[in-house]
Parts: sequence; C-alpha cells; structure tokens
Amino acid sequence: MHSSLAKLRNGFTALVAIVVLATMGFKWIAGYGWLESLWMVVVTISTVGYSERSSASDATQILSIAVIVLGVSAAAYTFTGVIQTMLQGELDRAIGRRRMEKEIKRLSNHTIVCGFGKSGPILAQYLSSQKRQFVILEIDEDQFQQAIQLGYHAINADATDEDVLISVGIQRASSIVVALPTDAQNVFITLSARNLCPKVRIVAQAERESSSRKLRQAGADEVVMGHQMVAEYMSRLVTRPSTAHFFLSLTQSATEDFLLDELYVPDGSSVIGKTIAQLRVRDLYELLVVGIKLADDSFVFNPAGSREFAANETILVMGKQADVDHFRDKNSLLEPGIHPGCEP
Repeated sequence: MHSSLAKLRNGFTALVAIVVLATMGFKWIAGYGWLESLWMVVVTISTVGYSERSSASDATQILSIAVIVLGVSAAAYTFTGVIQTMLQGELDRAIGRRRMEKEIKRLSNHTIVCGFGKSGPILAQYLSSQKRQFVILEIDEDQFQQAIQLGYHAINADATDEDVLISVGIQRASSIVVALPTDAQNVFITLSARNLCPKVRIVAQAERESSSRKLRQAGADEVVMGHQMVAEYMSRLVTRPSTAHFFLSLTQSATEDFLLDELYVPDGSSVIGKTIAQLRVRDLYELLVVGIKLADDSFVFNPAGSREFAANETILVMGKQADVDHFRDKNSLLEPGIHPGCEP
C-alpha cells in the first residue's frame, strides 16, 4: 500500500508527463505552434474552456496561461490545505515510520526483541536505561502501537518470518530475545536466528521443561522459564529476605546508583596480564571485583588480588555506574554482549 507521500509524488509525476505528452500531441497532430499547444493543454486540464483556436496575441495567451495556472494552483493549495489538516496525523506517522526504518537499517550490535507482551515493556525499559540499542518485533497491532507510543523502535511484523529478521539486522545484531506466546514459535525463531547469524546471542523464553531442552538444541544460549524464576525468587523472600532484596536492588539500575555489572576483556585491553592489586580497582575506581567468568564459561568468585586478567574473560564488578564506566573506558573494556555481528 502506497503511503500518502508516495501518492503525492506519483500524482505530480503523472501530471508532468501528461502536460509534456499532450503538448507534443497538439504540436504534431493538430499542427499548432508550441505556445498554442501549451495553451490548449492548460485550458483543457484546468476546465476553463477554449475555442478551437486562440485569436489572442502571444502576450495575451501567456498572461492567460499564467492567470489560469496561478488561479488553479491557489485554489488547489487551499483545498489541499484542508485535506492536509485532516490527514496530518497520517502524514506524520508515514514520515516517522520512514525515519524509523532508516534508523533501524543503521543499527549495529543491537538487540532484537521478539514479542512485546507481558515482559516486553519491562525489558525495553531496562535496555533503554542502559542506553542499549534495540528494535521490537510485534505482530499484534495494539501491542505494536503501545511500543511506538513509548518511543521505541518497533516493527509491526511476524518475527517467525526470516525476511523480517533480516530486515531488522539479525546479521548485525549482538543478541536476540525470543519471547513469543507459544514455545513452538520460540523454537522456530531460535532455529531461524541461529541459521542466519551463528554468532548472535539468543535468549529464549519457555513455558515447559521439554520446550527448554528443544530451545537449547535449536541454538539458544540461555533459556528463561518464567514460572521457575518466580518460584525461586519467592522462596528466597521466604528463606533469605535480606539477600533477595539486596540482589533485586542491584538490578534496578534505573533508580539505584549502586549496581552489579560485567565487563568483557577483549584482545588489546590494558588489563591483560595485570593483577587486581596492580590495577588498584578498589582504590582508584571504588569498585569491588566480585568474580571473573573465564573463556570456558566457568567462574572464579571472590578472586585474590594476585589474580591476573586474561583476554576473553568477563569481569563482574560492583559499584556505581559512573565508576564502572570510568574503569571500562580507562582500560579498553567492552560492555557485555557487544561484539561484531555476522556481517563482514
């Protein structure tokens, strides 16, 4: 379906083509001069009316053409002003949609969120607070409009369609969150995403344990079972309430200045080969090194000060956001999940 801007552009192109072809037709078929041929076209299109041949002088014909063109244009401008007022909302949406599509095409190392249902708004709010680029795929019109109204990049399309995943840059994305209503849809999207981009990190949602196994077989890096996480958190609130509240506060970075974060050690980082004590992480950056995730995905918790950092490790630090950012920038570290996509 053509947008309003496309219709205006096509209409103007058609009008110019008609004027040119009709003028040539009067010149070659009726034998009129170029000026008289244009006169015939103008008075015909404007419905002003005309005699078979104009007996007016050339100057009078030029003046008449100018009056007809300007008069009809003024009337048309006034009429289109009324129409534009009625269609302003549609035009604004069309322009905004075009701008958003261009911005999505330029995204890189972003996150694709498939589904804006129950968990979508919370996830989008957190990603936004972390200044992470993301785009939402939602087939339901109401939920899509909700995402747009909240100011997020969103596409009203079926996330199970591989062409849709390609259109939102799956090959440039760093991660994809698969959270559609059914496990079957989530398994299908996981398979498609893994085939399109083997490097992308896939976090999928599952309702059943059997679906969790299938999602991992399909290529999901992480599988989240909502009811299981809720049960585990509720059990902590019963058995260890202070610990539960403490870890919850660490995840509420939008309201809390103190957080638990992680930083990836790429090749070339200045921390490689240096110990925690040498870097003076606590003294210079006021950060606490809670643990280190090794390249083989194993963890070292509460590492000693003599522990040296190596490439492809992930450092878990606790502290203020400003201090984490300072430590990251000073030592050429990367935010978690940020890596080149599958495109060269």
